[in-house]
Amino acid sequence: MGGWLAPDSKLYNGLVTVADTVIVNLLLIVFSLPIITAGAAFTGAHTALLQQAREEGSSPVRAFWTGFRSKLGQSTVVWLALLVLLTVSAWEIWAINRMEMGLAGAAVTVIVLTGVVLFLGFAVWVFPLLSERPARLGQIVRGAALLAIGYLPRTLVALSLLLVQPFVLFLNGDALGVLIFANIVILPAAVLYMHALMFAGPLASHTA
Repeated sequence: MGGWLAPDSKLYNGLVTVADTVIVNLLLIVFSLPIITAGAAFTGAHTALLQQAREEGSSPVRAFWTGFRSKLGQSTVVWLALLVLLTVSAWEIWAINRMEMGLAGAAVTVIVLTGVVLFLGFAVWVFPLLSERPARLGQIVRGAALLAIGYLPRTLVALSLLLVQPFVLFLNGDALGVLIFANIVILPAAVLYMHALMFAGPLASHTA
C-alpha cells in the first residue's frame, strides 16, 4: 500500500513513534506508582526510548520490561540516593528561609540550589547509562558524572526540558488540568524521548 500511510512513509513512522511513546509513558507511570521502583521504571523507559531513537526494532513493552527487571537493584539504589539528597536539599532551603538569615541565608540557598542542579544534571544521564549495558554501580556513577560534564550543553538542554512544565504553571496556573492530562497520556515519556535523541550518540561512544 502506497501513500501517506505506507510502512516506509514519514507519517506512518511518526505515528508509530507517538504510539510507542504513549505505551512507554503508561508503563512508566504504572511501574513508578510504588515510588521505590520509580528509578527502575526510568531505566526501563530509557531502554525502550533509546532503542526507539536508534530505530532498533524491538517491542517497547519488551524493551521496557527488560530494562526494568535487569537493572532493578542498581536503579533503586541510585533513585533512593537521589531522593534523599533532593529531600535534604529542599529541607535545608525551607529551614534557611524560616531562619531569616539575610544575605548569608541567600548565599547558602544559592549554594544548595547549585547542588540541586548538579544532582539533576547527573540524574538525567545516570538512568540512560544504566539502561545501556551491565556494569558496576561505581562505573555507572562515574560515567554519568563524566557525561554530564563532558556534554554540558546537552545536559543543560535536558534540564531545561524538565523545567518547561513548572515554567508554564508559573505563567498560567489554569494550565494545571491540561498538564495533568498530558502527563498521563504522553508528556514524561516524550521528554525522555527527546533526551534519548540527544544522548544516544554519546552513550554509544561511552559504552563502546
